[in-house]
Amino acid sequence: MNIEIENIDSCKKKIKFDIAHKDYQAKVQNSYLTLARQVKVPGFRPGKAPISMLEKRFGPNVKKEVMTQLISERLAEVIEEKGFRSVSPPKLLEVEAEEGTDISVSALVEIVPEFEIKDYSKVEIPLEIARVTDKDVNQVINHQRERQGTKVQVTDRPVEDKDFVKLDFKGTLNNKPFEGGEGSDHIVQIGSEYLLKDMGNQLIGMSVGEEKNISVKIPKNYSANKSIAGKEVIFYVSIKGIQKNQLPELNDNFAKNVDPKNKFTSLEDMKQKIRSELEEHARGEALREAKELVTKKITTMNPIEVPESLIEEQIKHMVIQALKKEQQAENQKEAINEEEIHVTDSQKKEHRESAIQLLQQELVLDQLAINLNVQIDENELNAEVSNMARMLGEADANKMRKQWEQNGVLVRLQSRIKRDKTLDAVMKEVRVKEELVDRKQHIDNN
Repeated sequence: MNIEIENIDSCKKKIKFDIAHKDYQAKVQNSYLTLARQVKVPGFRPGKAPISMLEKRFGPNVKKEVMTQLISERLAEVIEEKGFRSVSPPKLLEVEAEEGTDISVSALVEIVPEFEIKDYSKVEIPLEIARVTDKDVNQVINHQRERQGTKVQVTDRPVEDKDFVKLDFKGTLNNKPFEGGEGSDHIVQIGSEYLLKDMGNQLIGMSVGEEKNISVKIPKNYSANKSIAGKEVIFYVSIKGIQKNQLPELNDNFAKNVDPKNKFTSLEDMKQKIRSELEEHARGEALREAKELVTKKITTMNPIEVPESLIEEQIKHMVIQALKKEQQAENQKEAINEEEIHVTDSQKKEHRESAIQLLQQELVLDQLAINLNVQIDENELNAEVSNMARMLGEADANKMRKQWEQNGVLVRLQSRIKRDKTLDAVMKEVRVKEELVDRKQHIDNN
């Protein structure tokens, strides 16, 4: 098969090739023989109808199907032979087919451009591990104490921060009640995420039996009731009770009973194990950030042109994800029909740069995986599926895997594992500078 490749640009190739007339004619004849066994022709036994009669009745359709199949097969052969990584179906440009002559075909294929990863062994990557302090350890222990605390009534003082308050409330906007603005015997903790901060601050200092109107500024991003978001409302509140969380005494007995699965033997043992867990978490976070940085650095060293069809596909994915996130924030349960999503010019402009950067990183990581011969075996995949099944509380990991195979989740899981293994291998080849940093310094640096 005579093949010509014309470079349109780094991502587009024009392919020209011929299909021998004898190959085309042989496939047409085979199609007629197959058709003869399948169709019923009056006056003839199955498989005995003359080819001339079949050609007269079905000729145009048979020839069209054969032509389409041959072109598709030969295009696939050329793409594989040349090692092209096509990102979309080839676009047929021209087919010249005269009776009795070879068929000439030209098509356009969009591919991932070939590139070589430059030497990155001298790249320096900081591994900044946040230092775990006594304060960090104590915060975890205090959280455990609060969970083990018992609520006791307070009668000798007004409301303080962290108290649990029982109250009646009635909200109005412009002297009119609004949805969700009224409740009775409502219990909420001062300072918790479930109470508007502006409202909680004004409850501090009130005593049981006290009533008053308070003015509350509703945050602009308030999603529970958008009609009052960003506006100032008035709440009439009545305090009906105050409770505080009485914490257990901090001693060895508390440590032994707070979390049976950890089997702390003493308070000191509890502190040491919590510190170890926090240090392990800090190292994991530092490694994750270092991997993100090394990905960006190697990608910057290897700028590549990204196929336009991939960019458009990624932009649409980003638009859909943004819509889903917006729906979740508004507690909407209606499913998005992804096929009907139309990406506007403004959305293309908004997401284009991020889409290109993301795709460049993924293409570089794909090439690194090839260079480093990163493979995922079934044992690794099964272990990860089993681990995730445990985390999700799914008893049957095999059943979950079959579901994931059908909905595409398993493919994404394989990609994530391969990405992680590739970056693990890369981190062994670059210059990693490890250092302990204060948490505030770590946050400022990021």
